[in-house]
Amino acid sequence: MDIRTSRLILRPMPADFLRASSEGGTPARLSALIGLNVPADWPPEAELAALRLSDLQLDPEGLPWSVRAVALRHSGEMIGHAGFHSRPAPGHLAAWAPEAVEVGYVIYPPHRRQGYAHEALVALIHWAHVEAGVPRFVASVCPENPASCALLARVGFRCIASFTDVLDGLQYVMLLDRPRLVDLSGR
Repeated sequence: MDIRTSRLILRPMPADFLRASSEGGTPARLSALIGLNVPADWPPEAELAALRLSDLQLDPEGLPWSVRAVALRHSGEMIGHAGFHSRPAPGHLAAWAPEAVEVGYVIYPPHRRQGYAHEALVALIHWAHVEAGVPRFVASVCPENPASCALLARVGFRCIASFTDVLDGLQYVMLLDRPRLVDLSGR
């Protein structure tokens, strides 16, 4: 169930990994559970792990539509995470894009500005579009994150709305409508 690119592995985070992460498991324990080299700074992601574990408990078959570890193919080092916020067509997206799925990504600071976020995002979109027929993709991004705004624009997303999140402040709602896969491969 991995998604592989020339440089990356996007591996679903199974429930046992998410549970151990949410409970502050050691990098060695987490590495054993997912089969990748988990960095020492993964425990700050405990809140995300708890949220996605809750999602999987409600929908055990939803693992392909959950968060994935992003790891380097050559070393197995986990350099971030990326994935979907839910299965396609969740109720909270109905007003903007009823058939869409929401994507998100984080690349850890030592690995940024090397094209990994682009590669992971394109791989997720390609997988969902080709394997599951998803026609639209949504991402929310803080306007104060110019790198992420530029990445989304480069892939073809356009701003369709904005909202204020209680935790993250102002967010742009970005939409990629019917991606042309030939256009996704370029940087």
